[in-house]
Amino acid sequence: MPLDPEDAFAQVEADVRRAESRAAQMPAFEAAVAAARGTGRSRTRDIVVQVDAAGRVVDLRLSEPALARGASRLAADLLATIRAAEADAHRSTLDAVSDLLGADDPIVAQLRDATAPAASGGTVHGR
Repeated sequence: MPLDPEDAFAQVEADVRRAESRAAQMPAFEAAVAAARGTGRSRTRDIVVQVDAAGRVVDLRLSEPALARGASRLAADLLATIRAAEADAHRSTLDAVSDLLGADDPIVAQLRDATAPAASGGTVHGR
C-alpha cells in the first residue's frame, strides 16, 4: 500500500530532526572520546599505565622495584598492565558515550559489542 504523501512528508521531517539532533551531539561525542582515559596497575602496583580511548599510552610510571625484576618479567608486566589500562579505557569510553547518547544508541551498542582489549588477549594495537 503506498504511503500517504502527508505521512511521507512527516516521516522525512522527523528523520531530518533526528539527523540534526545527532549532528548537534557530535562535538560533545568527540570531546567525550578525546577525554576518555584508562588506567592499569600491575599486581604489585609498581607499574602504572594510562592510555587514551584509542589505547595509546599517554603516561607510564615505573618504580625502582619494577625495574629490578629484569627485562623479561618487566616486559610481561608492562604488557599486562597496558592491557588492563586499555580495558579500563574501553569501559570509560562506553560509560561516557552512553551518558551522552543514551544506552540504546547504535554507537553505544557497537562499543558495547566490541570486545574489550583485555578480554581478547591482545591490545588495541594487536600486540
